[in-house]
Amino acid sequence: LRTGAALSKWYAPNRRLSLPAGLLDINTDVPSYMNGTLAGDYGFDPLQLGKDGKIAQYRIAEVQHARWAMLAVPGVVIPEALGVPGGNWTETGKVFLDGEAGRPEILGNPYLFTAIEVALLAGVEGYRSGKLEAPAGFAPIYGKFEGKDFKGLDPINPGGPLDFLNVASTPEDLAILKVKEIKNGRLAMIAMLGVFVQGATTGGEGPATNWAKHVADPFAYNFVTISAIDRTPVL
Repeated sequence: LRTGAALSKWYAPNRRLSLPAGLLDINTDVPSYMNGTLAGDYGFDPLQLGKDGKIAQYRIAEVQHARWAMLAVPGVVIPEALGVPGGNWTETGKVFLDGEAGRPEILGNPYLFTAIEVALLAGVEGYRSGKLEAPAGFAPIYGKFEGKDFKGLDPINPGGPLDFLNVASTPEDLAILKVKEIKNGRLAMIAMLGVFVQGATTGGEGPATNWAKHVADPFAYNFVTISAIDRTPVL
């Protein structure tokens, strides 16, 4: 059970901010639209992107990207660590197209592949936004549900059939879980950026390979050594 005191450090005017007290004045340095009602609001918007009044839409986009990133990070690391064919994310597409896995007859046709992807994602987004009535389904523990069960629910945190473990049994618990989700999601988005930079810096190596080489010889394989310029004199 969460109390108001437990929530006050994440929400409301006295919440935690991006800088310690004394370095940031909530009355003058924090934009007025960042009022502590959103989970993970640390008063940090140096580019003032939310000044246009669309901060609620930006939060939806942030949560969606955060969830994709949280799925992507283990999806990148685990297959490579297990030695799955195409496990290195920089080679996955090539492996599929070469016919070693997947369906090259689909992936080899960019128009067909794009059409399938657009149709699937459009359907998912239509269900999420409420523009399309969600189909009936089944969730563990919860059981069968109808599309109408999602009517009037938050499109980002609907709960109901999708919270079949009842982890957000109270509004206070849901508020804390929103904070945990956005914090982990932001970390995952930074991790994916690191994966992209690592791949570009190391010539297409995956994060599991980078980590294994670094652990085997930390001083010989790190960012400084792999990015250093060879200055060996040539006669």
